[in-house]
Amino acid sequence: MIAICYAAIAPLVLLFAAIGLFFFYFAYRYNLLFVTNAAIDTKGAVYPRALQQIFVGLYIAEVCLIGLFAIATGASVGALGPLILMIIFLVFTALYHISFNAALGPHLNYLPKSVDAEERRLLAAESGHTDSDGYENGLAHKEAGKNGIANGSNGASDAAPHKKPNFFTKWLRPDIYTDYETMRRLVPKDVTIEYDEFTESHAYYNPAISSIPPLLWIPRDPVGISQQEVRDTAKVNPITDEGAFLDEKNKVVWDAQDGRPPIYEEKVYY
Repeated sequence: MIAICYAAIAPLVLLFAAIGLFFFYFAYRYNLLFVTNAAIDTKGAVYPRALQQIFVGLYIAEVCLIGLFAIATGASVGALGPLILMIIFLVFTALYHISFNAALGPHLNYLPKSVDAEERRLLAAESGHTDSDGYENGLAHKEAGKNGIANGSNGASDAAPHKKPNFFTKWLRPDIYTDYETMRRLVPKDVTIEYDEFTESHAYYNPAISSIPPLLWIPRDPVGISQQEVRDTAKVNPITDEGAFLDEKNKVVWDAQDGRPPIYEEKVYY
């Protein structure tokens, strides 16, 4: 959004912004997969919020250009044409924004019936039955999957509905190459997640009820103060000084050679 606003005055900003966002994508993707552990599920609500913020950048850029061309009309009549065009673009952006909100709003909280019907059809095709809408039972797809014609064990869902498109074709026709059936094939279906008995019975409990006291992890010091703290605090709360120590410069050093730290917890996927 900031790059779009500044690009109205200095278009070269777009080049540096594109390079910066290109590298930021890899950094953010790596942190999301291997570093951060978000405890809050936004359910995809961050993406529409980001789209709304892009519109804010467009509005600011267009208003800024309208102001620049309005000032330029005092010195040259040639700036009148771009001024009129920018006013038209501003009105067009506002109308598109209203249409965009009207189309996107119903999908933020509810699943469209068309997607639900498509999912039922695909499930019926995979199981080899006919659904209530009269679709084919998909038995041929299922047999093809068994005979190795389809790539995988899911039969109809593994067969690509169309040829693999290039970048421009996929960008120009998202209704064909990024439709529900195509995106559904990207979701892993052979992932099995098993929970222990305690996790299953306490999955939806309030954390204040199901959580256990956290383990306090302190570094070990040569004087022996950490051992005294472990001895006294262990009567009230779990504590340990294993796996970390203070070096000669009084900096905390973790003994990574021993493997997992004492405060390691298995990630729960629910």
